[in-house]
Amino acid sequence: MSTFKISTPVPEFHGKVAGVWFANGEAETDSEGAVAYFRRHGYTVEAVKADPNEQAPAETDAKAKAPARAAKG
Repeated sequence: MSTFKISTPVPEFHGKVAGVWFANGEAETDSEGAVAYFRRHGYTVEAVKADPNEQAPAETDAKAKAPARAAKG
């Protein structure tokens, strides 16, 4: 699982949002649900520690949307 650094739109914020505790407007989480929430609501999300066995979401989406190609023979 990847770990993400989250920055709030308010740099001085201290508190809990989407189950994640913030201090001075920053936090880290590995919760995919929380990361999705923060992206939708304008927070800055940066990957800080990636699992080498995990695909990036953009790669997964692109592969899922790519049409299947028939083998040429």
